Amino acid sequence: MHSDTRIVGRCPQCGAAIDPGRVIIRYERTDGEAMYATCPDCRDVVRPERSD
Repeated sequence: MHSDTRIVGRCPQCGAAIDPGRVIIRYERTDGEAMYATCPDCRDVVRPERSD
């Protein structure tokens, strides 16, 4: 079985890595892409912070 180790960002509250399977919504903005996801640790809906 293949395990996806990519992350889309980190939780701004606790710093946990957020993988693509936790993304709830992803959309385009004039300043780039934005998304909301469920944090695996604190279980809140957050806007992941990118490290790139």
